[in-house]
Amino acid sequence: MKLIVVSKADPTSMLVGRLLLEEYDFKPIGNDLYARGGIGLRVIREKHVHANGLGEDLKPELQVVASSHRSEAGVRALLTHPVGNWGDEVLVGGLPRTLSPTSAIALYGALQALRDAASSLGLNEWSIGLEVTHHGPATSIPTIFIEAGGPSGEAPDQKAVEAVARACMAACEICSGPPPAVGFGGGHYAPSFTRLALAEEYSFGHMCPKYAMPVDRALIEQAFEKTVERPRLAIIDWKGLRGQDRELLLLIFRDLGVEWVKV
Repeated sequence: MKLIVVSKADPTSMLVGRLLLEEYDFKPIGNDLYARGGIGLRVIREKHVHANGLGEDLKPELQVVASSHRSEAGVRALLTHPVGNWGDEVLVGGLPRTLSPTSAIALYGALQALRDAASSLGLNEWSIGLEVTHHGPATSIPTIFIEAGGPSGEAPDQKAVEAVARACMAACEICSGPPPAVGFGGGHYAPSFTRLALAEEYSFGHMCPKYAMPVDRALIEQAFEKTVERPRLAIIDWKGLRGQDRELLLLIFRDLGVEWVKV
């Protein structure tokens, strides 16, 4: 089973959940648990980013978390990303220096679905993209987040809620995609990796931004091992990294037997 998760602590998340229940024929199968074919829908009470161990009781092969997004710059965006913390500091859930498993193919499917939904629903001024790996929860279940939002305090747009619902379903239904990779470098909104994924050149699992570098071998190994497609390819945003960080990465890639491409 693949599982969509919505949180009662997140109004946008709950709007996505209600839409899925109303429009996608999910049927109740337990307390706050619904199903449609091989896809489940779960409603949780706690804030999703703090729900360490999320999904470990049900053991789905993938969980897709619908969430709100807040932009300090006020940019309205539809986004998808893996979860985990690259550093010792835990700002928003999860555990220090711990990445949760993720799926490059699910992220790819979600991103493509967000783009298609934005086009068909007239969300022409919304930004579409990947975000790098960040925040919680820490879990052993492959997890992605799919988010919609913009300026703080702004009510969610119903069309954006529909886009997230479509992307949640797409992430659960997709079975294949372009070659999987792990991304290194660039900013939080991963413009280079977003461009390559939208062009159907690569699908990205974990992504480490410039601001999180340098990271050590153990974290780099996590990034590859906890992308379920087990990529052996790194994509480096060459200009989006400091020279010393590039040199460190290349030494570790060579030691791990990982191929790399600079973009």
